[in-house]
Amino acid sequence: KSAEGLILPKRIRGSLDLESLTSAEGLIFPQSVGGNLDLDSLTSAEGIILPQSVGKDLWLRRLTSAEGLTLPQSIGGNLRLSSLTSAEGITFPQSVGENLTLDSLTSAEGITFPQSVGGFLDLSGLISAEGLTFPQSIGSTLYLSSLTNAEGITLPQSVGGALYLSSLTNAEGLIFPQNIGDDLNLNSLTSAEGLIIPDTLNCTLYCPIAKDINELREMCKKNNKAK
Repeated sequence: KSAEGLILPKRIRGSLDLESLTSAEGLIFPQSVGGNLDLDSLTSAEGIILPQSVGKDLWLRRLTSAEGLTLPQSIGGNLRLSSLTSAEGITFPQSVGENLTLDSLTSAEGITFPQSVGGFLDLSGLISAEGLTFPQSIGSTLYLSSLTNAEGITLPQSVGGALYLSSLTNAEGLIFPQNIGDDLNLNSLTSAEGLIIPDTLNCTLYCPIAKDINELREMCKKNNKAK
């Protein structure tokens, strides 16, 4: 469906459901939407200016390219960009109140993430994260389950849920968060060489080379001293 002839108010206190809209060219969105903004059928964001703030969720699950996309300055709920394969040039809000879904993204080149994500951050399709700076804090789980190389990445200081690095075979130079609230999944790790695990980190570990986080930490310390 087209937005031709559609005139929206300057502000909407509740939700705005435009799920059937396939093109928003020429549409002027409200400055603010107090509830959810559903644009799930939109495949291109070129030429659209989204509201400055969305109080709850913003759904753009069929959007494949971020070209021309300017996101709201504030998103209080979930931001779902499930089909996005490249996020180059995208500017995220300073904070996303709940979950940030980017599970089709394979490369994080050119991304500046929000400073904080209140829920989970799903980057389960990411193969390379070189040069990527993550948010300082993630309230729930961080999914990096396709990442095979940790070179050049800086993880958040705090992850409130689990941290999935289940495809990582070598974590040399990787500094783990000070705090992980749930599990640390390192199911493919074959070596602890060069790994740095803070003394403050205490979590459940799934790893073939160590039975728990304390054993892995001691292995790392011995390896680093031997260098």
